[in-house]
Amino acid sequence: MGVITVSREYGSDGRSVAQKAADLLGYLCMNKDLLVEVANEAQVPVSEAERFDERPEHPAMRVIRKFLTPGHPEAITGLSEYEWWATATVPELTGRSDTRLPFPDEEAFVNVTREVVTRLADRDNVVLVGRGGQALLRDRPDTLHLRVVAPVDYRIQVVMAREDLESDTAAKRIRKMDDYRKRYIKRHYGIAWDASENYHLTLNTRQTGIEGAASIVAEAVRYMMKARRN
Repeated sequence: MGVITVSREYGSDGRSVAQKAADLLGYLCMNKDLLVEVANEAQVPVSEAERFDERPEHPAMRVIRKFLTPGHPEAITGLSEYEWWATATVPELTGRSDTRLPFPDEEAFVNVTREVVTRLADRDNVVLVGRGGQALLRDRPDTLHLRVVAPVDYRIQVVMAREDLESDTAAKRIRKMDDYRKRYIKRHYGIAWDASENYHLTLNTRQTGIEGAASIVAEAVRYMMKARRN
């Protein structure tokens, strides 16, 4: 089979499913390790790469980058009233004492991520968690695309336990992270993050449990490998 991509709702414990499926198949699982690869490729600290990890850059940051980049064709056209207002209210810029912009920017991060994901997929026998793998590798016949979901109340309990949060804070975290991932995939790959047609399998961890979901994934991979050989 070669490659599994895993898209997951926040709190569905998709990363545990990914790791256990990788263990069953003898595959390498790349989640945070993938981010480290991206940071190494870009020659930046991991903390720098984390700012863009499955998170769309604030629109005002793109505006600022466009108009303050020397030589940019729109650098001298000026900002609209809304753009100046949005720029002034970007939390990332509040209190900054300098005008240096973060590096790499979102586009640079995504380009490097694409290179790393493609390179890892070419190595074969790997599980790739998030980072647009379901879109980037959608035309590869050796790839199974998995989506892991769960009801919100289940996910709240997972996040509360995992991150030591109160219920309301966990619910807000879930909404925020799901929204980040949805916008990231739409912006850079033009597909709906939660559309079933982008996946071979969608598994509900409340119904299957982590072990059950991983076993289903491993069996699906073995079946597809056998079908390809025949």
